Amino acid sequence: MSEYVLTFDNTNMAVKAEKVLLQAGLKISVMPIVPQISVGCGIALRVKQDELERCCEVLAENKVDVFCVYERKAGEHGYEYSEIPKDLT
Repeated sequence: MSEYVLTFDNTNMAVKAEKVLLQAGLKISVMPIVPQISVGCGIALRVKQDELERCCEVLAENKVDVFCVYERKAGEHGYEYSEIPKDLT
């Protein structure tokens, strides 16, 4: 199953996102922005594939803007990240 990484414009937005997602009962993980992802505030949230849609809904309801969404897949030499167009999330 794929995982997704959500990035934000600034640290305050990332912290707010973490708070509202946890309050909604969603399982997320905080992670640093990896070198393959050069946009965002330095921290990101990782979510499972089956929770991505609900995460995006909860963030929109709480007026938390996601900067970018990346699909995270295990590759030969670690994880690979592919940006997902916003209209697909």
